[in-house]
Amino acid sequence: MKKLYYIPLIFIIFILGVTLKIYLTFDIEKVEETFESRYSQMVLDEKDKILGVYLNKDEQWHLKSEEKIPEKLKEAVLNFEDRKFYSHSGVDFKAIIRAIRDNIFSRQRTGASTIDMQLVKILQPKKRSYFNKYIEIVQALKLDRYFDKDEILRTYLNNTPYGGNIVGYKTASLLYFQKEPNELTWGEAALLAVLPNSPGLIHVEKNRDRLIKKRNLLLKKLKDRKVISELQYKLSIKEPIPKQRYYFKSVAPHLTRRVINENSDKIIKTTIDRELQSKIEKVVKDYSEYLRSEGIPNIAVMVVNNRNYEVKAYIGSQEFFDEKSNGQVDGVMALKSPGSLLKPFLFALAIDDGLIAPQSKVPDVPLYFSNFNPQNANKKYYGMIEIREALIKSLNIPFVNLLREYGEEKFFYFLKQVLNFKDSDVSRYGLSLILGTKELKLEDIAKLYTGLANYGNFKDLKYIKTQALEEGEQLFSKGSAYLTLDTIKELQRPGLERMYIEKNPISWKTGTSYGRKDGWAAGVTPEWTVVVWTGDFTGKGNINLTGVKTSGKLLFNIFNILLCKEKEFILPEDNMLKIKVDKETGYRLKYDIPFKEICYPSEAKILKTSPYYKKIFVTEDGKEVDSRDSEFVNSREEIVLNYPIEVINYLIKENRDISTLYSNRIKKKTVKFIYPVKNLKIILPKDFDGEKDIIIKIANLKKQNIYWYINGEYIGEGRESERKLNLKAGKYQVTIVSSDGEIEKVDFEIEKIR
Repeated sequence: MKKLYYIPLIFIIFILGVTLKIYLTFDIEKVEETFESRYSQMVLDEKDKILGVYLNKDEQWHLKSEEKIPEKLKEAVLNFEDRKFYSHSGVDFKAIIRAIRDNIFSRQRTGASTIDMQLVKILQPKKRSYFNKYIEIVQALKLDRYFDKDEILRTYLNNTPYGGNIVGYKTASLLYFQKEPNELTWGEAALLAVLPNSPGLIHVEKNRDRLIKKRNLLLKKLKDRKVISELQYKLSIKEPIPKQRYYFKSVAPHLTRRVINENSDKIIKTTIDRELQSKIEKVVKDYSEYLRSEGIPNIAVMVVNNRNYEVKAYIGSQEFFDEKSNGQVDGVMALKSPGSLLKPFLFALAIDDGLIAPQSKVPDVPLYFSNFNPQNANKKYYGMIEIREALIKSLNIPFVNLLREYGEEKFFYFLKQVLNFKDSDVSRYGLSLILGTKELKLEDIAKLYTGLANYGNFKDLKYIKTQALEEGEQLFSKGSAYLTLDTIKELQRPGLERMYIEKNPISWKTGTSYGRKDGWAAGVTPEWTVVVWTGDFTGKGNINLTGVKTSGKLLFNIFNILLCKEKEFILPEDNMLKIKVDKETGYRLKYDIPFKEICYPSEAKILKTSPYYKKIFVTEDGKEVDSRDSEFVNSREEIVLNYPIEVINYLIKENRDISTLYSNRIKKKTVKFIYPVKNLKIILPKDFDGEKDIIIKIANLKKQNIYWYINGEYIGEGRESERKLNLKAGKYQVTIVSSDGEIEKVDFEIEKIR
């Protein structure tokens, strides 16, 4: 008989061992990790408004909320599920005893699960059994020991099912009532409290009478317990329940997709302004209807707050769900030719390098640069033009010439320093770089212009609110940035908007890529940067596409809805000084000639003197002499204007007045080679006969008879300004002799592609 006493003892030891094993094997550190893995990814705007939500791995809408549980929902849930939640230690033992009694002696089946126990069940779902219930009890005790009550309640509400594929109270509030949880009424809070009790049986779209009855019973309980008043009760039971579930609206879908792919966090807070994003999306969609009639299907836009480099609107296409026109392509990230959008940056850098001031004149005539023969887009040439006017008119020749002087490699690595692209082969682009042959993203353009608007301080753009704002790099002076911004403020606007320049000044630039494949407009104010691209994602060109018309109009439509507190860029007086430049050509004053004062950056290199003035010596009768002339002793100095022969040649051909461009006293060359330039290596594709025509171009100011020689052999004469030569691979010297005895020579080499 004594041995029988060991049986209960062994049983107790067994139970204790099982309990200890359950307790120890319940990995409390993985609780949060497990729940975290189940949440949907959610993208928010800067004010915590939802931009986009993505299904989790179980195809559920399952949002995580880190906000405080609303009091109405909290009271409703505790009174329905676990009134003693804040007083028990994870398990309500009195309720368990009561449930056992009812289940044994009564037909009524009652449960005794606390919120802690239900959370354990959600964490590790198991079949219903007494042993599994015991496991839940043990694990609930451990859960309550390691987490505070508010944390347990929040986690429970974040993970409880609400019917269908809706999980979590925030998800249910948004998809059933289209409102945030803190906006719920007592009737809505009560509905969400009872819904998880039997989500498969009770649903807003079915069994509606049972759902209303259960909600109203809870509301009566809240009234009886003095949680709500009689009036609140009467009003709440009259509230209808939702007839259907709703779906999440997608705002800034291209950006939400991008940040989801780049970030594993469940809640991603962006810098986007949802209200502004929605307004611009509508403007873009409406404008796209007009462009579609012009055969232009696609648009992309970005808006940046210049004060903090935060992206406030991100439109990847005219409409994300426009499948016919590739709407899901992200135009912000697509590589496109920027056309003339880089010219303002070369303008600022060249000022800092002392090569130009805005008032400096530069040649604008057809020129040859090695094998590169650029043209102005409008096919017009101005002879000599101020560089600021060349920027306003977006002339190609002056900026190709300026890039040659500044250095294409220096400019390429400026772009690389700002944009951090992988490409390092500047030789692929050469001087055509300034015309947009290096493809860039709209995001890159926005970064460049945001840096310009911040007076030359360049930083990465911010998309994520928690992203730290870097110090940035001052890559050109504040003074040159201001002079650039002040210049491009004068660009003529499309339509009648010219009259609003003084009221709403915007510094802006357009660009149209070769073949009219890309139309660009980038505009800045002290507060905003807006970049617009229009075109076809397939790369198809369109004769109707231009930066000014197709993109410029939309640019100003967008600026019209942006709030602008500061109108003008402020002259950085501490970074500027007054210098004297010659009145005619706009370079640093060197000689005693008419001058004017201009603003120039104090941090820039000293502005170079004019290359177009020349000191000569003349006799009393005006004859030019040099030190070898017998009359030199009695000569006097004179400063004369001496523009390049190619400029004079072009203006003569165009029948323009050149009387003011140079002094007749100068013994100016009247014949000169324009193409090829000295020591040029010409690489040509090989024809079937192994030969290729080369066109030699010259300037012939006086239209004299010219005698032509190649490698010392006479080949003909004439007054023409170009001659076609059929040459094989090899080295050549072409000599021209004018009828008044001038001689010019040029050496070049021809190579064939094999």
